[in-house]
Amino acid sequence: MGNTKSMPRIRFDELLSVYRNTEFGDGDEPSRLTVANEDLVALLTRLEADEDAAEDADVALLDEVGDVAVGSVVRIRIGSPRVGLGVLAKNVNRLLAPPTAKMREPANYYLVDPPYASSDAATPDAIVLYRKVLELVALLSETATFQDTTKAELVLVKDEKIIVPVRYGADDLVKLDVAAADRLLTQMADELHRDQKLEILFEALIDLCAGQQAAARFQFILRNLDELGNAVRKGYLLFASNFSYSKIRSEIEDARIDFAQKIHKTIVDVQGQLLGIPIATVVVASQMKAPTACGAEPWVNRAVLVGAWIFVILLIVAIINQLLTLNVIKSEVDRQKEKLKSDFPAVSGDFAKMFGSLGRRIWWHRIGLCVVILIGLGALWLANLTYDHVAAIPVPACTTSKTGASPPESAMPAVPPSVRHRSPLRWILL
Repeated sequence: MGNTKSMPRIRFDELLSVYRNTEFGDGDEPSRLTVANEDLVALLTRLEADEDAAEDADVALLDEVGDVAVGSVVRIRIGSPRVGLGVLAKNVNRLLAPPTAKMREPANYYLVDPPYASSDAATPDAIVLYRKVLELVALLSETATFQDTTKAELVLVKDEKIIVPVRYGADDLVKLDVAAADRLLTQMADELHRDQKLEILFEALIDLCAGQQAAARFQFILRNLDELGNAVRKGYLLFASNFSYSKIRSEIEDARIDFAQKIHKTIVDVQGQLLGIPIATVVVASQMKAPTACGAEPWVNRAVLVGAWIFVILLIVAIINQLLTLNVIKSEVDRQKEKLKSDFPAVSGDFAKMFGSLGRRIWWHRIGLCVVILIGLGALWLANLTYDHVAAIPVPACTTSKTGASPPESAMPAVPPSVRHRSPLRWILL
């Protein structure tokens, strides 16, 4: 046997026909139902026959079912229907009795006084005010650190925890300043800087509620909506003043100058080494001497060449460090550019040229530093070439004998080419 989907035993809209035609009694007095049509006759007959449906509806006919006819008035007992069906409330205060009703409007309900069902088009003033308060509750719930819907409480946590029980009744609805509520809701409706507005509202709520007793805090908020709205407006004006167009432009210009100085410093820091390239080249060329059999020229030449190598290596290390610094500056420029786009998308295009000029300047500095490396390597190559030519000069005879005469050429041993000094660069190339 297959499973069948169980149908609802009775619907709330069916009960509405009972509620709308009933004169509700006070206290222990029974209510009186005017049987207006055949649908009501059928419904009352079904409730008498179906105990489960009658239990869900909490409706019991006090007269005999045979007395039910169109146009008749019968005594009836009407209680609260099952929670899943809807809510029957004598007035707004009874409607607001459950804590959850203070946080959100029930899906299905019927008010006896004034007569109103949640599905009706014409809305009484009390329900209009109730829905306005629910809008405020939703806004404050978004502002609160967290909310407890079952207990109808808002919790604000800053330096300490402040609990705001959502407690209000029909009297609070009547006293509601609708204009102040609309101003506050309109202020917060704009999505521009909404997160910052919520933070400002959060601070204003803490200031407003801190000195009040917990049970009366929400009612105090409802009575001081105008003050709360003014605090939010002033806080937002103060926030917005920090983000005016002229201030943004000034801050971007200051950042551009700072970045330009950092970029310029990458050249200034190695300027001494850059000026040393031509000087070092002249020194190498002038200090290398043709070797003699009795002199220290070969050692001087070698020391000069080693010095040239050390100078170029240190120069390259310094330039590589500056290139890495340029990479860091470029990353920071890109980050600031993306931050400007995300924070102020409407005006970010106005400042694109500032960031573009910084990018071009970084590019040219990179090219310049790379050219300096090539110049340094070229100067080192010339130093090695000079050393190779000087070292290749034949060593003459020593001219410092006791007789004062130069020894015969045959007395000097020949220096084979295989043992002549070679520069480190040639050894590397060979």
